[in-house]
Amino acid sequence: MRKMKGFATVLLTVVLVVVSACSQNSGEGSEGTNDNKATNAPVAETAAPTEAPPEVEEPVIDMNGETLKIIHWIDGPSEETPEGALAIAKWKEAEEKYNVKIVWEKVPWGENIKMVTNAALSGESVADIVPLDYYFAIPAINQGLFMPVDDFFDFNDPKWPAGLKQHGMVNGKMYGFTSNINNASGIYYNKTLFEREGLPDPHELIAQDKWNWDAFLDIAKRATKDTNGDGVIDQWGLTNIASNLSRILIHSNDSAIIQQKDGKHVYAYDDPNLLEALRFFSDLFNVHKVVAPNKNENFEDYNESQTLFNSGKAAMVTGELWEGATRTTMTDEQGFVFFPKGPKATKWQGSIENYVQFYIPANVKRAKEKAYIWEQIQMWDRVEPNNREESEKQLLADEQDIEVMLEAMKHAEPIFLPLGGALGDISYSIANRGESPETALERTKQIAQDAIDADLNKPADAAAPQ
Repeated sequence: MRKMKGFATVLLTVVLVVVSACSQNSGEGSEGTNDNKATNAPVAETAAPTEAPPEVEEPVIDMNGETLKIIHWIDGPSEETPEGALAIAKWKEAEEKYNVKIVWEKVPWGENIKMVTNAALSGESVADIVPLDYYFAIPAINQGLFMPVDDFFDFNDPKWPAGLKQHGMVNGKMYGFTSNINNASGIYYNKTLFEREGLPDPHELIAQDKWNWDAFLDIAKRATKDTNGDGVIDQWGLTNIASNLSRILIHSNDSAIIQQKDGKHVYAYDDPNLLEALRFFSDLFNVHKVVAPNKNENFEDYNESQTLFNSGKAAMVTGELWEGATRTTMTDEQGFVFFPKGPKATKWQGSIENYVQFYIPANVKRAKEKAYIWEQIQMWDRVEPNNREESEKQLLADEQDIEVMLEAMKHAEPIFLPLGGALGDISYSIANRGESPETALERTKQIAQDAIDADLNKPADAAAPQ
């Protein structure tokens, strides 16, 4: 199949989360089973009749014309699109049924958290439903700016994303909620280059349970070469900004940079799995020399990695699910697979920092009723079609890439890394100056732990604004 044209960022998908989405599985350990397969097994004639599950009594809600306000940095639904028209029809039905006015207000990205903070000081709520990136939400929750939602939703209902109970929980309570988790990370690979160089098909390696660090390294070494004979490497096995690669490698070896010990978040500088990942990271740069250099030691390295991959000069690049659609000028075909498993891993992973959920500010009035109405206006049956449509816009080579992308959504690992710059420090120091992982981690442990304490280990009695 040739590349499918179209472009949609993950932020557009979040619109569908609010107005039309879904029930996607995600999170650590979810291997994506299908419990809805038909069966032809005969039923015994003597089987007792199955009792119908008890009907759940719907609450009677009259909001007396009050407003349910959602703020977001993207446009709300439009009647000019099929999905938007369905969503607006759902809104109108809810407005009449619950005597409520549903309002969507667009605000600039990054303003949400400022608006919530300022409103908390006045005792008023800026909105009832607020989307936030994970890294904004966690500190705000620890400051008491949002309320738990455990009593508002039945998170055991299978319609919710399978990983939500992990990703939405902070300090033992549920705060975040979303009807769709549709972002994760993996490996985009240049299928044209792979075929030209006679490299193994990653999809076949996945099927054989051989898509691991060893296979990954073998491919990277075989792809890295001087193609024009001038003595300079001009085709790389892998390209990426160093801090992204180090973080993904750590998670792919069943580890994390920040872990919980004795109820406290700590910088896992002495975790054996983490050290193993960073040693492999070091070898990729310094021993095997298969990763394109990070010369700038800032975000420009990310931009250059994208340019290099798009131009066909790198076999692989890590990326989030929305990034495929940005490669509108790439002439080679790109595929997508999970990031390979490390020696200690038993499952795929897709760690991401760009992860959005919804939250309810602590000073929202009639929050339980508003949460219920929000739940009713979600179009839960549209999640799978919407996720497939978004995956089909990622300019992938063929159907098996799309299928893996859909499966990758079930392995999302949203992370928040308040490390005081330590991750970038150790990544560049290891990659560009050959510092040992042990030394780099030891050197940065105090600044990292201080930053973690400031954002994640605040006193439990941090009260919500009154």
